[in-house]
Order: sequence, then C-alpha cells, then structure tokens
Amino acid sequence: MRLTNEMKTGIVVVAAIAIAAVFWLKTAKPGSSPYKLKTYFNHADGIKPDTIVKLSGIDVGRVVGIKFDYEPETKIEVTLSVDKEAKVREDSIAYIATSGMIGDAYIGMTSGSPDAAFVKPGAVIASEDPIEMRKFWKKADAIANNLDTTLAELKKLAENANSVVKDNRPRIDNIVVNLEQTAVNFKDFSEDIKKHPWKLLSKK
Repeated sequence: MRLTNEMKTGIVVVAAIAIAAVFWLKTAKPGSSPYKLKTYFNHADGIKPDTIVKLSGIDVGRVVGIKFDYEPETKIEVTLSVDKEAKVREDSIAYIATSGMIGDAYIGMTSGSPDAAFVKPGAVIASEDPIEMRKFWKKADAIANNLDTTLAELKKLAENANSVVKDNRPRIDNIVVNLEQTAVNFKDFSEDIKKHPWKLLSKK
C-alpha cells in the first residue's frame, strides 16, 4: 500500500510526539513537587511572574506571585516556587540581579552557612535590596563634589605657599579631615560593592 503525503505527515507527527514523551519520562522527577517560599523587597524592578529563581547561581524555580504588603510599611511580597531538591538554608539571603549587565532580572539566593538549618515550605527568607541607580549616582556625586572642594582648597594653598604655615594651619587641618573622611567613604562604598556586587545590577 502506498502511503499518501497526509499519512506520511501523520506518521512523522506521531513519531515526534512519542520521542518527546519518552524524553519527558526520562527527565521528569515523579514526586518532586516544588515548595513555596516568600521574601520581601522595598522595590523589585524587573521582577514579574515566571521570573527565574536561582540558588548559588543555579536555576531552581520561578516567581509565582507578586503583591504589595502595606503593614507595617510598604513592601513587595514575592512568592517563590522552588524545586524540592533545592534546599535553602534559614540564613540564605534573596537578592535581585540580572543575567549580565543588561540581561533579564532574576531572584538569586545565597547558599547560607553550613550550620544553618534548612527552611520549611512556606518560610520567609531574608532579602537585600539592590542599590537604586539614582541613589548610587547621588552618592558618587556627593563624593566627587567633596573631592572637588578639597582639591580647590589645596590649589589655593599651593598658590600661597610662601605664606607662613601657621597662618594656614586651621585650613590645612580642615583639608586633612575632609580627605580622611572622603577616603573612609570610598572604602566603605567599595567594600559594600565587593561584598554585594548584585547591588549594581538594579536597572533603576
């Protein structure tokens, strides 16, 4: 019996479905229903339902709910659906990051400490907000302005280098204090970014 084009197409479709079914059966994990966790953010730019959830950089779930919580202050409540095999510790921290510099946002979770217990379904895990870019640039501008003022003072002193040093002692002391404070600000700022690099990845 000769097969018509329609019959050939039907056989190909059935074969494709059968292959897909076999693949699903081999990769599916029966009984591994996910569990839910909650976390809260002050702002959650780029987060939406079905956003990827990662644990230590590995995909382990999806965002399944987002809503406002107004008590005692306005927060964004984010519900996470996490694979049963992915165990989150009680001191794990949720954060918002992006895949690359301009990629899609995702919610990451740190691994937590080895001696911390694993959370139970329905638990709330701590979170850390990414720095808003407007606040980041505001802080950077403040530091830059302080440096400009300090450099201007130094230049003025250099132009009057022939003056008696003791006449300029208060100004010198003030400049030293400003430089020391600026150095502390830069150190704190850079240390914070080193410890929490995802803070630079907010797309606000």
